Amino acid sequence: MLKITIILIFIFFSNFIYANNTLLDGNFFYTIPDASSTDDFHTGKIVTLNYNYYYLPWLALTSGLFISEEIFDEVKRDIVGTYQASIETQGFTLGLRPEYKFSKRNKAYMRAGFLLYKTKLKVAEYFEPGLTTGESRQSTDGNGYFLTLGWAHSFSEKVSFQLELNTQKQLALFSDMTNAANVFDLDYTGFSIGIGYAF
Repeated sequence: MLKITIILIFIFFSNFIYANNTLLDGNFFYTIPDASSTDDFHTGKIVTLNYNYYYLPWLALTSGLFISEEIFDEVKRDIVGTYQASIETQGFTLGLRPEYKFSKRNKAYMRAGFLLYKTKLKVAEYFEPGLTTGESRQSTDGNGYFLTLGWAHSFSEKVSFQLELNTQKQLALFSDMTNAANVFDLDYTGFSIGIGYAF
């Protein structure tokens, strides 16, 4: 499903990439994942690429791709050694981007909509000396939503700087693989910086 969606978004990009009323932006999203449990993840980065097509001067259809680095949990100890979890995510977003221009070079905007994700969870076990190390990996996909509040400053008619507050919620991870008690939502909240280029 995710591969088909990514192919469709590239087809969408190819149809509109040279249209006059478009904005292409790329961002580094700094976030601390939250699985609503005892997990204590480190800060990680998600790279996003967004395509914005303006149907009105103040409203764009926005679609994008995102992919994260491997983000690690704190090391924990059990009866035989230590273990550490990590997650990686990637996916596709689709939504709307309303804007408000409050000066010649500055505007505020919001980006909100739905997402499709594919997320991989890995748990590595480090046993005490003399025992073998183990590792378990599992992937899941599903849907969720995102919300972004941003400020853009234009250096020129084409190039702008973006600063954003972001939240992304992935719903019901592993709901098709385990019982309901082990299903969880995953939140990515943080800020991003990026560059936009207008066509």
